[in-house]
Amino acid sequence: MNIAESVILVTAAGCPLGKASSFHFASLGAKIALVDNDEARLMSNYQECRNRGADCFSFYLKDHHESTIADAIEAIHQRFGKIDVLINCWLGVEMPLLLTQTSVEEFCQLMTEGTSAFLSFGKQTASYMRAQQHHGVIINLAACRPDNPIPLTSSSRAMLAGFTQSWSKELAQYNIRVGGVFPLLFDERQDLPPSTLLSMPMQYEIARSAEYIVTNDYFNGRMIEAEVV
Repeated sequence: MNIAESVILVTAAGCPLGKASSFHFASLGAKIALVDNDEARLMSNYQECRNRGADCFSFYLKDHHESTIADAIEAIHQRFGKIDVLINCWLGVEMPLLLTQTSVEEFCQLMTEGTSAFLSFGKQTASYMRAQQHHGVIINLAACRPDNPIPLTSSSRAMLAGFTQSWSKELAQYNIRVGGVFPLLFDERQDLPPSTLLSMPMQYEIARSAEYIVTNDYFNGRMIEAEVV
C-alpha cells in the first residue's frame, strides 16, 4: 500500500502514541483522520498536525456508542472519500490479580470502558472497508493511558494478540489485513526505567513498526514487539 495516497484513521489520537502515529504518517504524506473522546487533547493534536502541513480532519467522540463511532466513520468518508488504514489504539486494561482488593464488578466495568471503543472501531471500520470492497489494513497498537502511564504487561499483550489473530482470520476473505504492535515489556527488561519505555523514541519506534505493516502486503495476523536499542 502506498502511504502517500492513503487515508489513516487514528483512534485515541490525543494520547502520546496516537500523536506519534499521526505525526509519523503525516510526514509520509498520508491524510490523517483524528478521533478521541478528550476534546482538548484531540484539538491540540489536530492543530499540531495542521502546523506540520498535514491534510487532517478531527472528530470528537461524545461517547463510545457504536452509533457515534459509525457517525465518525461516515464523517471521515464524507471528508476524504475513503479509509485505507485504521490505527486502533488499545488503552490497556490489565488482568487483576486474584488476591487484590479489586472486585469482579470493578474489573468488568474497567474492561468494558477499555475495550468498547477499541472493538467498536475495529467492527465499524471493517464493515466500512468490506462494504467499499476496499483492501484495507487494521493495526492494533498497545498504548498506556494518558492518566496512568504504567508500562503494559503480558496480559495486555495476550489480549491484543488474540484480537489481532482472530480478526485477521475473519477478514482475510475480504482482503483486509490485520497486524499488531506491542512495546517491549517492562517485566522482561528490568534494566530499563519506566520513563525510558514510555519515551518518545519508543512511541516513534511503534509508529515505524506500524508503517512496516502497512507497506508489507504479506504481513497479516502477526504481532511486532517494538524495542528501542
